[in-house]
Amino acid sequence: MHNVFWKLGLIATLAGCASSQPASTTILGPVSGQAAQASAQPASPASAPMLAPATQTPSVRTETAPVAPVTAAAVMPTPAPASTSAIPAASTAHAANTSSSVAFATRHAYYAPARFDDLPGWNADDLSGSWDAFKRSCSVLGSRTGWSDPCAASRSVNANDAAAMRRFFETYFNAYQIRNTDKSDDGTMTGYYEPLLNGSRQYGGAFLYPVYGTPDDILYLDARRLPDSARASTSAARIEGRAVIPVTDATPGNTKGIYALDLRDSVPDIRDKKIRLRLDHERIVPYYTRAEIERGALKAPILAYVDDPVMLYSMQVQGAGKVRMGDGTVRRFAYAEQNGRPFLPPVARAGGSGKRITVRGVDVEIEVEDESSTGGTGNASSQTSGDAVGGVPLSRTQDDDEPVSPLLRGFTLAAATPQSGGSVTPAGRPAGGANIAASTSAAKTGNVDAGTAGTTANSTPGKRVFAISDPSYVFFRLIPDSPNGPVGALGVPLSAGRSVAVDPRTTPLGAPVFVSTRDDPQAPGAIDRLMMAQDSGGAIQGAVRADYFYGFGQSAQAQASRTKERMRMWVLLPKGLPIPARDATLKTRGGGAPAPSADCVVSDPQLCVDDTP
Repeated sequence: MHNVFWKLGLIATLAGCASSQPASTTILGPVSGQAAQASAQPASPASAPMLAPATQTPSVRTETAPVAPVTAAAVMPTPAPASTSAIPAASTAHAANTSSSVAFATRHAYYAPARFDDLPGWNADDLSGSWDAFKRSCSVLGSRTGWSDPCAASRSVNANDAAAMRRFFETYFNAYQIRNTDKSDDGTMTGYYEPLLNGSRQYGGAFLYPVYGTPDDILYLDARRLPDSARASTSAARIEGRAVIPVTDATPGNTKGIYALDLRDSVPDIRDKKIRLRLDHERIVPYYTRAEIERGALKAPILAYVDDPVMLYSMQVQGAGKVRMGDGTVRRFAYAEQNGRPFLPPVARAGGSGKRITVRGVDVEIEVEDESSTGGTGNASSQTSGDAVGGVPLSRTQDDDEPVSPLLRGFTLAAATPQSGGSVTPAGRPAGGANIAASTSAAKTGNVDAGTAGTTANSTPGKRVFAISDPSYVFFRLIPDSPNGPVGALGVPLSAGRSVAVDPRTTPLGAPVFVSTRDDPQAPGAIDRLMMAQDSGGAIQGAVRADYFYGFGQSAQAQASRTKERMRMWVLLPKGLPIPARDATLKTRGGGAPAPSADCVVSDPQLCVDDTP
């Protein structure tokens, strides 16, 4: 009898211990066909282990009940099995203070694992400001390896709950501090914006400067397939469509369709590893420089004419812009292509006589070049009725809404009417005064004879303003106008204050990045926030490098021109994302880290092509 009472007491004690467990637990993983897309993956090894229920309780798998959004209440275990959450608070609190990854390096950057709590201001940033930008990244990356799980899980996150969004990133991403190859963490943040220019559909008056579409004669050579010998001397190649194919078993001039390939000082694009070329009689050579283009050596559709060559140069450097036409309509332009030349802006010199402007953190100085009919240079001519002062034609009143070049205030642009020294004939003047309607049609059909730029036997250089020392040149495409930001390199609209341009070799396009310009988030002027890497640019190169997108218009222009800050930078990479450089480090752990060889931290055929074909 004594034994019976002892056993009953033991059973009662065990039952009391079991009752301390919740009646149900937070369920990880898919719960139903529709909910599976919105549910999270199992917690990472760094997360706290889930406690199993004391008894077998059925999972919530109702087909009709909607998936509850992730909120602070939803993530806490409760006795009622009425709701589930993909992101348990205990797991993310642990994940925010640990890092299960390892350091690794590419040829251009070093990546140090970091805790989310080490990111200055991480817990204070209102992540709702970056949520729309993140969802736009997912619209491009959601079907790619490593991104499908976090992008699917994001659909169940309450966009009004900053704490839930913070737990989401801590659950699905690893944080890495991006450092320079010498492991220093200091970098530069600059700013850019979407400018507004005055424009016309027709050449004439103050509107002398063409906005070019992609030339129809530009060719592409995959530099990864180039024999080593082709760099040192002229080699041979054939043309297939727009692709240049190097050949080693033929000699230029002896075989039909085989051309001499002269690469000279050309450089491949850092994203697609392609060299931009053109056919010059029997030779394939690098595409035209800015100086050649602005003097008329180009055959391309003309999308608009603008009145301010310096703002046009700024639009090329920004990579996007709007042009307000004479009838009040707005034409919006996005980056389409580049001439393949390196970005080498005319950097301002101490004591220089040119006009200055800060563009994407670069202090640019642009000299005025006055080309007479004989090709000589001199000072700008006296103002005429067709001149534009400060980027605004004299026939209009300058007000706060006018696109005004800060570089050109009080500065006379090229006259649009004939002068004693000769008529004005800029490179983009169409034959017979054709307007851009013909050019737009030509761009669609590939026939660019009318309304396009191109040299003719009777072309006479006129008075123009050049940013001539920068060899790079950007071509545009027309896109619909909308309240959204311009389209960036990722292919999605940019979000003012939450999108940044980066070097895609060191920061994958689409990835969340956290930037910090001050250790103290409360310090005046501090920018400590989560943003999305959604753009790139020729001026944005380097490991710890970001270009902050301020938005559209003059206010954004003013802020961007003042921005040049020291910063530190972190990238958030999905836990399931394959990273060859990191995986190689894991394989050789204890045997010495391998020498960095990867060009892109994440290789992608559209966003960053690695060196190996």
